[in-house]
Amino acid sequence: MRRTREIVGLPVLDLRSGDSIGWVQDLVLDNDKDEVVGILLEGGHFFQSAKGIPRKDIITFGKDALTVKRKSVEELKGTRWSDKVGNEVYTQGGEARGTIEDVFLDDSVEKMVGFEVSDGLFADLLHGRGTILRPRVMIDGKDILIVDNQVSPLDQANEGGILS
Repeated sequence: MRRTREIVGLPVLDLRSGDSIGWVQDLVLDNDKDEVVGILLEGGHFFQSAKGIPRKDIITFGKDALTVKRKSVEELKGTRWSDKVGNEVYTQGGEARGTIEDVFLDDSVEKMVGFEVSDGLFADLLHGRGTILRPRVMIDGKDILIVDNQVSPLDQANEGGILS
């Protein structure tokens, strides 16, 4: 699993020209398909642009840089990673479970696999942050995440901190 936070800020390298074309500012995600749509580059436009490099043109998401096969820019439709961070997490029964701190992606950075969730500073210090995997998510809304009633903040401690 990869954290989206580890990808933001990485340089983007064009393998055709050998040029550095910028840095990753944000990732665009498709909540319905649980897929990564593409990346947005820093230093785009004065207004937040939805134009970026589509996932199909990205060859690798390396540890230290991303490589692309060509510098193609197109309109990316979906939800920005930065818009998901800070969203509230609730159970179907209406109990608060914390806030989204990060999105976990598969190793190939094609699919969303889960969310890192904070239940507040003191809970993070005592128990660590929790992880909610996609099968536990009932609704991935614009401003909130609704999970099944079995997800408990007490289960987030120890060995990977999985909320399940």
